[in-house]
Amino acid sequence: MASSYQQFPPITTLHDTYGQPVTALSFDPVSDSLWTGTHSGTVIALHTVQGVRGVSFPVGGGLAVKQLSVGDNHVRALGMAGEGVGSWAKGGMNKWYFRSSSTVTAMSGSIFSPNLVAAATSTPEIVLLNSMTGSTVRQVSVPSHITNLQFSHSTLLCASADGYVRAHDPRTGVRREGGDGSVHAHSSGVQDLQAAGNFFFTIGWSIRRGHEFPDPLVKVYDLRNMRPLPPVPFSDGPAFINLLPKHSSSLVITSSQGLVNVVDVSDFSSASGFYQLDTTSYITSTAVSSNGSYLAFGDAIGELHLLTAADSSSEPLFNGFEGQPVEWADHPEPLPDITWTDATPLNSIGLPHYTAPLLSSFTPQFLPHSNTQTPNYPPPAKIPPQILSTMKINDNVAYAALPKELRGRRNRVVASGARDQGRFRSGKGRREDVPRIYRKVEIEYSKFGVEDFDFGFYNKTAFSGLETHILNSYTNPILQVLHYTPPIRTLAKSHITTNCPREHCLLCELGFVVRMLEDAHGTNCQSSNFCKTVGVLAQAQNQLELIDYGREPTEVDYAHMIQSFHRFLIDHLSSEGNSFPHNPIIFARAPGARSPAAAPVTQLLGIDAKNVILCLSCKAVREKENMTHVIDMIYPKKALANEPPPPPTDTSFPSILRSSLIRQMTHKATCQTCKQFSTFSSRRSIPTADLPPILAVNANVYNEENLRYWLDGRRGERFLGPRVEVRGEVEGVDDAECVGYELRAIVCQIMTKAKHSHLVAIVRVPEAEGQPGLKGPWFVFNDFVVRNITEEEALSFPSTWKVPAVLYLEREDVRPNLDFSGLPDELDPSILSRDTSISVSRDKGLVRHECLRFEELPKPGTLVAIDAEFVSMQQEETEYRSDGTNRVIRPARLSLARVSVLRGDGPKEGVPFIDDHIHTSEVIVDYLTEFSGIKFGDLDPLLSRHTLTPLKLVYKKLRLLVDRGCIFIGHGLSKDFRIINIFVPPDQVIDTVDLYFLRTRQRRLSLRFLSWFVLGENIQTDTHDSIEDARSALRLYKAYHEFEELGIFDDKLEELYREGKQYNWKPPQPAAGASPRSPPPSATTSIPQFSLMAAAAAARNFGQGQFQPMRLDAGAMNAATGAYFAPPDMGQFGGAGGGTGGGGGGWNRR
Repeated sequence: MASSYQQFPPITTLHDTYGQPVTALSFDPVSDSLWTGTHSGTVIALHTVQGVRGVSFPVGGGLAVKQLSVGDNHVRALGMAGEGVGSWAKGGMNKWYFRSSSTVTAMSGSIFSPNLVAAATSTPEIVLLNSMTGSTVRQVSVPSHITNLQFSHSTLLCASADGYVRAHDPRTGVRREGGDGSVHAHSSGVQDLQAAGNFFFTIGWSIRRGHEFPDPLVKVYDLRNMRPLPPVPFSDGPAFINLLPKHSSSLVITSSQGLVNVVDVSDFSSASGFYQLDTTSYITSTAVSSNGSYLAFGDAIGELHLLTAADSSSEPLFNGFEGQPVEWADHPEPLPDITWTDATPLNSIGLPHYTAPLLSSFTPQFLPHSNTQTPNYPPPAKIPPQILSTMKINDNVAYAALPKELRGRRNRVVASGARDQGRFRSGKGRREDVPRIYRKVEIEYSKFGVEDFDFGFYNKTAFSGLETHILNSYTNPILQVLHYTPPIRTLAKSHITTNCPREHCLLCELGFVVRMLEDAHGTNCQSSNFCKTVGVLAQAQNQLELIDYGREPTEVDYAHMIQSFHRFLIDHLSSEGNSFPHNPIIFARAPGARSPAAAPVTQLLGIDAKNVILCLSCKAVREKENMTHVIDMIYPKKALANEPPPPPTDTSFPSILRSSLIRQMTHKATCQTCKQFSTFSSRRSIPTADLPPILAVNANVYNEENLRYWLDGRRGERFLGPRVEVRGEVEGVDDAECVGYELRAIVCQIMTKAKHSHLVAIVRVPEAEGQPGLKGPWFVFNDFVVRNITEEEALSFPSTWKVPAVLYLEREDVRPNLDFSGLPDELDPSILSRDTSISVSRDKGLVRHECLRFEELPKPGTLVAIDAEFVSMQQEETEYRSDGTNRVIRPARLSLARVSVLRGDGPKEGVPFIDDHIHTSEVIVDYLTEFSGIKFGDLDPLLSRHTLTPLKLVYKKLRLLVDRGCIFIGHGLSKDFRIINIFVPPDQVIDTVDLYFLRTRQRRLSLRFLSWFVLGENIQTDTHDSIEDARSALRLYKAYHEFEELGIFDDKLEELYREGKQYNWKPPQPAAGASPRSPPPSATTSIPQFSLMAAAAAARNFGQGQFQPMRLDAGAMNAATGAYFAPPDMGQFGGAGGGTGGGGGGWNRR
C-alpha cells in the first residue's frame, strides 16, 4: 500500500461562491493548481492548497462539466450537454472545439502518441481527433453507446452502456477481433474505467430484484487476453476509481458517502488504508495529483476535500514541486470615462482593430468627375503665415515654434481633472470636494507623516472609523458590525479580562478593538494587532488568503473573501471563548436544553439543529446533529431548458431566509436499510424557540440572477426590510410560533468602474437610537469615512454597484433576557505586580524595573512616564517622480519592541515598574538599533537577556493603566500610542512635545534637544534607551511646572526657539578633549554656570526668602534672568548635571 494519508483543511472557494456540485476534477501536472468543473458548466482553476480562484470559462451547453483533462499547456473538457469537446489554453483562450451532429458522450482522459485523442458520440461511434487542431482523423462505428474511453500503452478501451468493455486499435479505431476483444464486466453498465500497464479496472452496476445496484466489487482484468483476475471487494459501493501514480498496481476507491480505500491490487496481504471524509453531502468527483501526494474529492455542496501523504514539515504543494507560474486571464483595459461636449476632440476616442477599409479612407470614387486635375478632398488645412515666416528647414524637415495666439486646444486632448487628494492640517486654505460616501478613499501622506492627515474631515460623528493601509484591513467592516452588536461586544470586552493562554487569540484582539472604538468617540482608530493576528492564524491553517492593502489584484472578489473570513472568524471566536464545562449560561434555550452550556459565542449565534435524512425508496429516516454559526443563503434555482418550469415560489427575503435555514437538499447514496442506491432528501429541523439571539447570514450573491432579488423595484419596493419574522420547523411541519428579528447591520461590496471594489459596513448604531439631530440610527462605515444616512438609503439596493455580503439580525424577544452577569468584567490588577518574563536566558543584572507593590497600584490621576521603542516589519515605499518630487505610497510598518513605564511621583519617582521587551513571531526587517537600542536576539525567548513578554500581556498592562485613570507623561505619545494600537483619552495624556511648542513657529522640538537645553543633560548619545527617555520627559514636565510657578515659561519658550534656530535644533558637538557630560569652558564671562533646573530652583528659593538679599539693580536682574536661556557656547549652561552632546535631533526625536 502507498503512504498513509491525512485529511487537509478543505477548499471552500467553490462552496462559498457557487454552492453547487463539483462534477469534475483534474490536477495540473506542471503547476500548483487544481482544475474544477461545476454543475453550471464552468471550468475554474484553483491555485495552491488555499484554493485561490483563477481562470474560469464555460464548456458550452449550460449543463455540468462531465470530464476534465489537463496537460502541460492545455485543458480539455466535455460538458454533460454533449455539444462537443474543446481544448483551452490555461489562460482561458479556446484553441479548438469539436462539434458533432449527435451528442458527444465521452472523451479519453489521455492521448495516444503525441497528437491523438478519442471521443465518442451517441450515433454510436468513436471519433479520433488531432489533439493539436481538433480536426477529425478517423470515425468508426461501434455496437453500443459508449460511456468511458481510456488509452492504455497499446489499446483503446471502450466501456459501453451494455456493460461490455471492448478493445480497439488505437491507431485505426478498429475493434480487436476474436475472444480476447471484449469482456462483459457488469450487467447494467460501466460507471468508471481505468487502465495501467497490462491491467484495467472497472466499476459499474448490476441488476438485483429488478433494480440497478452498484457492484460492491472493483473488477480487475488482464488486458492481453481479457481474462478476469481476483476482484477488489468494497462493500460501501464504489463510485469512483483512480490510479495512484508511481504505484501502478495501487487503486484509490471512493464511495459516494466519502469512504476512501487505497489498496494495492497486486498484494492483497498488505493492509488497505481506509479514510472517511468529513462531509455532510455526497462525493461527485475525484482526482489524484501527478505524484500521488494529494487526493482531491468534490462534493455536492461545492467543497473540495483533500487527503495528503506529504510530509507536514514541507511546503504544501500538489505535485511536490512549485512548477510553472500561474497563468492568469488577460483583462481588457477599462474604457476611459469621457464627458462628451461640443468641444470634445474626436481623437480622445481610440479606434478598434479593423481589417476592412475605414470610411475615412477616401477613394477616387468620392472625388468629383472632372477632366482637370482636382485636389484631394477634403483639402489639407493651410499653414498659418506666422508659422511660415519663422519656419526653418533642416534635412528636408521644416519646423517652427507655435505662436502664442495659436496655442490652446488645437490638436490636443483635454487632460482629465486631478484625482482626489487627501486633506492635511498643514495645508493653507486648500479646498477639496467631499467624495461620495461609498467611494473608496485612501490615506495620503505629507512630509509630516500620517499624523498630518485630517481624518476629522471624513468623520464628523461620535463613532470612530478604522484606517486602511495595513495588511488584511479588508476586515474593517466585520469589526464594525461586531462592535455595534451589543451582545458580541460584551463578550469580547469580558474575554480580555480573563487569563487567556493563547498568544494569538482573535477574541482577545476583538476585545481590544472594541474597547478602543468605545473610548475613541469619533477619533480614527486602526486594528493593526487584530489584522496581524488574522494573518498569523490564516497562514498557520491555510484557510484564508492574505490581502496586503494596495497590492491586491484588480479583480479581487471582496464579497467572497469577507464571507470566508466571516465563517473563519466566528468559528475561532467560538473555540477561543469556550471554557467548557465552566461556560456561563447567557441564553437559556427551551426546557430540556443540554447542560453544561456551550461556548458563549455559540449560545449567541449557534444554530443547533437536527439534519433529518429520508430515503425516498424505503422511507427510512435517520437524524444527525448539526451545529452551524453562519447561514448561507440559497436562492431559487432557475429551470434548465429541458426541464419543466418549477411551481411559483415566494421570493421575499423572509421566505428565502427560512429556506436557507431549513436547507432542503437531495443526494444519491446507498441506503443502509434497503441496501439500494437511492435518492435521499435532507433538511434541518429546529424549533422556533431554539433559534439563536443573533442570526449571522452570508448573502452568497455571486451572479446577476441572485443579485436581481435584492435590487429595488421600479416603484421603489425593497427586498430587505428593517424587521423580519422567522418560523422554525419540527419534524417537517412548520412551527406554529414565529419570532421577530431586527436587522442590525449589512456588509456590502461596492463595485466601481474607475477603482478597485471595496467593502463598507452599514450599521444600526445602538447609541444613536433616538438621538436628536440625526437622520436616524443608521451609519455608513467606509473605513475611516463615517456618515449618517436614512433607513431608506441603508436598506436600498438601487443598482448593481451595491452588493450585499453579510447580514446580522438580532432576535427581539430575547434581547432583554440575555444574562451576562456570569462574565468577568475587570482586569486583574495583580498583573502589574508579577514578573511576566518568558525569556529563558534573562540576565538578572539587566533587570532595571521594580514591579508595583499592592499598595502602589495606580489610582485615578496617578502620574506615570512612558516611552516605547519599535522595530521595522516593513520598509517605507516611496514613489519618486521624474520632476524630482516624491510621494509616500505606504509608510513603514513598525511593531512594538520595548515599553518602559516609570512611577511619576512618590518616594520612588522615576523608578520603572514596567520595562518589557516584546516577543514577536514575525520577521523583523530592521531592528533600527540606532534609534531603538534593540539588537538581534533581544526579542527571541531563547536568546534574549532582557525581560521578554508577549505583546498581548503588555497590552493588558497598558490597558489596565488606562482603565484605572493614570495620566501618561511622555514625548511624542500620539505616534507611540498609534503604533501600540491603543487609544488613551486626551485628558489622560501629557505630551512634552506639546508643552514646549509654539504654534506660531510650526516646529516641534526633539526630546534630545529639550533635555540638553532645559535639563542640562545629554541623552541619546549612542542609542535610545526607553527608561532614559521616559525619565527625561518626566523631568521636563516637572520643569514646566517650575517655570509656570515662576511666571517665566512663555518668555523662556520664546528664547528657547530663538536659540534653537541658532544651533539648528541640535545640541552642539563637545569640544576636543572635553568630557561628553561637561560643558565647554567659558572665555567670555565669569558668571557661575548652572542649568535651567538649577536656575529655577534658585529663583524659587530666592523668592521664598531662603537667600540673603543682594544689591542688584533692575538691569542686572534682567541680565541674570536672561542668562537662564543663554546659548551654551557663551558659557551660560553647565552645573553638576549640565553637558553638551553630539549631533542628532530634528523636531522628531526619532
